[in-house]
Amino acid sequence: MQKLAILTLVVALAASKFVDTHTTLAQIDADPFGNVVLSAIKAHIQAQTPANEVNMLLNGVAAGLQQDQNDHDHAFELDTTTNNRIVEDLEKEILYHQNQITSNTQLRDDTIEALAVSEEDIRVTIQDIATNEQTYAREEATRNQQHETFVAKVAAIDDVIDAIDDAAKLVQHLSLGASFVQVKSKYETIHKRLTDNTSHSQLLQPVVAALTELATHGVNQKALTKIAQLLSEIRQQLVSEKAAKTDVEERQAAHWAEFSVHLSNEHTRLVERKAQLEVQIQEQKDTIEDAQSWIEFHTLELENSEERLAGQQAWYAVQSEIYETQTAERAAQNEIVDRLQEHISEKLSTTAQFISKRN
Repeated sequence: MQKLAILTLVVALAASKFVDTHTTLAQIDADPFGNVVLSAIKAHIQAQTPANEVNMLLNGVAAGLQQDQNDHDHAFELDTTTNNRIVEDLEKEILYHQNQITSNTQLRDDTIEALAVSEEDIRVTIQDIATNEQTYAREEATRNQQHETFVAKVAAIDDVIDAIDDAAKLVQHLSLGASFVQVKSKYETIHKRLTDNTSHSQLLQPVVAALTELATHGVNQKALTKIAQLLSEIRQQLVSEKAAKTDVEERQAAHWAEFSVHLSNEHTRLVERKAQLEVQIQEQKDTIEDAQSWIEFHTLELENSEERLAGQQAWYAVQSEIYETQTAERAAQNEIVDRLQEHISEKLSTTAQFISKRN
C-alpha cells in the first residue's frame, strides 16, 4: 500500500509539469515530507531569506537524501553479501545432511540385507553342526559295535581253535599208542566243547561225527589219520576266517580313524564359522543401529538447517522490501525537492504566494 502511494506521488509529480503551479504545490503539500519541506521554506520566506539560501536549503535536503540512499545502499549491499554467505553455508549444510541421510540409509538397508544372509548362514551352520555331531555319534556307535562284534567273533574262533588244538593233541596221543581209556576224560571234555559250539557247528560237524565214531567203533590208525586231517583243515579254515575278519576290522578301524578326523576337523571348522558369524551378526546389528542413529541425527539437523534457511530467506525478503520501499520513498522525496527547486527558480513569486497562504 505504501509503495502504491509513493508510486502515485511520483506519477503525479511527473505529470505536474503539465499542470498549474498551485496544483503541483498542493500535491507536494499533501505529502508528509513535502509538507515539512514547504514549512521550512515558509520559515525562510517569512524571515525574508534570499532565494539562493532557500535553494541551498533544498540542495542540503537533496544531499541528505542522497547520503541516506548511499548509506542505505551500502548497508543493503552488506546485508546481501552476508545473506548470500549464510544462504550458501546453509545450502551446503542441507546438502551435507541430505547426503549423510542417503548414505546412511543405503548402509542401513544394505546391512539389513547382509544381516538376513548372515542369519540364514548361521542357521544352516548350526544345523550342520548338529548333523555333524549326530553323524559322529552314529558312526562312532557303529564302529564300536563293529569292534565288539569282531572281538566276540575272534574270541569264538580262538575258542574253537583251542578246542581243535586239544583234539589234535588227543589224536596224537592215541596215534602214539595211548589207550582210549587213558584219554577218555579228556576226550569227553573236548567232544562236549565241540558239540556245544554254536558259532561253527556246521564246520565242526564232520569232526564231531568222526570223534563219536572213534569212541563207538574203537581206535584205529586210519580213523585217527582221517580225524587229524579234518582237524588240520578245520583249523586252517578258522585261521583264514580269523585273518579275514581281522583284515575287515583293520580296514574298518582305518576308515573310522580317517572319517572321525574328517568329522572332527569339519566340526572345528563349523564351530569357528559359527563364532565368526556371531561376531559378524553383532557387528551388522551395531552398524544398523549406528546408521539409524545417524539418520535420525542428520534428519533433525536437516530440519534445523532448512528452518534456519527459511528464516534467513524471510529476513532477507523483509530487508529487500524495506530497501525497495525506502529507496522508492527517497526517489519520491528527491522528485519533490526537484520540483520545488524548479518552482523556486522559475516561479518564485507564485510559489512564495502559495507558501505564505499555507496554514
